[in-house]
Amino acid sequence: MKDKSGNLAGPSTDSAMSATDMVMDLLSTHDRHELSVAALCHAGELCDLRAQNVRVALNRLQRQGRVVSPERGLYRLDTATSGLFGEVESWLRREQRVRDWTGGWASVLDSAVPRRDKTAWRRHERALALRGFRLLGDTGLRLRPDNLSGGIAGLRKDLARLGLAQEARVFAVTELSNADEKQARRLWDCSALKQQYRHMARQLAASHKTLTRRPESEVAAESLLLGRAAIRLILLDPLLPDTLIDNRPRHQLIERMGAYQRDAKAIWMAILNRI
Repeated sequence: MKDKSGNLAGPSTDSAMSATDMVMDLLSTHDRHELSVAALCHAGELCDLRAQNVRVALNRLQRQGRVVSPERGLYRLDTATSGLFGEVESWLRREQRVRDWTGGWASVLDSAVPRRDKTAWRRHERALALRGFRLLGDTGLRLRPDNLSGGIAGLRKDLARLGLAQEARVFAVTELSNADEKQARRLWDCSALKQQYRHMARQLAASHKTLTRRPESEVAAESLLLGRAAIRLILLDPLLPDTLIDNRPRHQLIERMGAYQRDAKAIWMAILNRI
């Protein structure tokens, strides 16, 4: 669900998985968030990854401070320093962030944010993407409906936690012109979003039917790739109010993914616990 820089990134379900992706996915999903090198290397074999690549990924992640090694041969996800861990951990409850929309907008103005630090800029844009902001034409304003729990004050703290640049300003907008209001309501391609959710739900359903019937080695990599692609869709959903989009396809996808993850996780835990 994250790329090597810590950004959210999900390959298509037919893409190869990197060793870093696999390690982070398994450590994030595991109940204790820790696994042995032997277990991770065995998991790598099931995903067509060499043991050497898995060890290199672990060393790199440890240098980056994203995993720690409490004892020799054991690695644990450092949940305290990961700004994204809470997002990934709580995807199933993501819809609980929403409150009733009264028509106002949350806005971010980031024209004063320097672009020269590419890593900081990626974190900044990732934070905006995670909260569904879109740029309103050439105004320089990023908008989203003000329908998230906690209001503007809560959103300001939330965005800062996710990596929003300090130079950015977060505030409410309540009186857009008629033209800007119409444009703002069309910033999200709602038809495409619903199609993506329905397509992903169908993929999950098809895989789930045979998940427990096929050999573990056959379904292991498939369940990781498909699961991470589905969770990425859910994490990047803008959580628009019902007046702007029919949210039933998202509800159905989350329910489908919850059921799929339970069975896929059971398969993976059985594999890893035998090492």
